[in-house]
Amino acid sequence: MKKVALITGGSSGLGFALAELLGQQDYSIIILARNQDKINKSVAALTASKIIAKGFSCDITDEAGLKKCFDQIKSEYGKIDYLVLNAGVVTTKLLSEYQSTSEIKKDLEIDLWGTILTAYQFLPLLGSGSKLLMISSGFGLMGAAGYSMYCAAKAGIINFGESLRRELLGKNINVYVACPGDMDTPQFHEEVKNAPSWMKKETPRKLMKTETVAVKILKQAKGSKKYLIVPSGDVNMLVVLSKILPRKFRDSLLDGMFPRP
Repeated sequence: MKKVALITGGSSGLGFALAELLGQQDYSIIILARNQDKINKSVAALTASKIIAKGFSCDITDEAGLKKCFDQIKSEYGKIDYLVLNAGVVTTKLLSEYQSTSEIKKDLEIDLWGTILTAYQFLPLLGSGSKLLMISSGFGLMGAAGYSMYCAAKAGIINFGESLRRELLGKNINVYVACPGDMDTPQFHEEVKNAPSWMKKETPRKLMKTETVAVKILKQAKGSKKYLIVPSGDVNMLVVLSKILPRKFRDSLLDGMFPRP
């Protein structure tokens, strides 16, 4: 029976690059995203590359919608061999600039709760030998001004993933969390466009191609010994510095590197 991969946020950016790569590895692809037009275009592009693909429109924070997708996928496919939780948003503003607590909650719901809810919903379709990959960020390893909710959510994904990894070891389900740096995606360019002026003073950020990041992530997602995947050189340097430098020196270095309001 053909292997099945489900990718949330799979209609563009890193999600689509992962879908394309897994399709080339003989997985049937299921894309879960909000925009039906983008889903249709992505599925058509995968199909044109002779990849079996299908898409479902769903908001990952909508429990009823996820349950409906789960029922459809369970009925049609019966299993998931590779679950990729990639969907998310980036908001660049200071905590004091949020207009309401509901706006704050919305960011956390999309970037953290949506990941947890999707993992909970589709976990029953994962069997022995399957994989669960969550996409966090380099900002899940540090806090940056203007990204407070995003950093909090991505740090939560790292620890949630580590917990889930240990919960599933006995079931032979491997769990990974990837922490990429900046990538050339529509979301990144929208992020930069909407960023406040003080943040734009930053030195131009080096962007990786999503195809390159996807290859690095899937290459490292092997076995059960390692769960944290760092596919970007700048983020890997952050990990190394965090290990060898006392916290106060590491923080002082980062204070000089990142913009402040």
